[in-house]
Amino acid sequence: MKVILDHNLPQEKAIPCAEKIFKDLSVKYEDEFSDLEQKTEGNKIFFSFRIRGMNISGTITVSENNVTIESKLPFAARIFQGLIENKIRENADEKIAEC
Repeated sequence: MKVILDHNLPQEKAIPCAEKIFKDLSVKYEDEFSDLEQKTEGNKIFFSFRIRGMNISGTITVSENNVTIESKLPFAARIFQGLIENKIRENADEKIAEC
């Protein structure tokens, strides 16, 4: 899965905004979403969490003009890939717009 979002923020401001993407989703979907862990190294945010019993991990890379979210979905989640990408995109757009 790969989601790319454009932004017009300075990179140093976009990084903390990107850190909020999955934090906010973990609150919105707290019944299904657990064990969120994130580690920021420079312009990369490494994440992992469980959703509906499946482990998901990947990276968020913040560049000067966009935010790229990449993850390999478990086989069982691939049938929901479009829905997952849309929810991530909606929430990420909202978090970046708030900054």
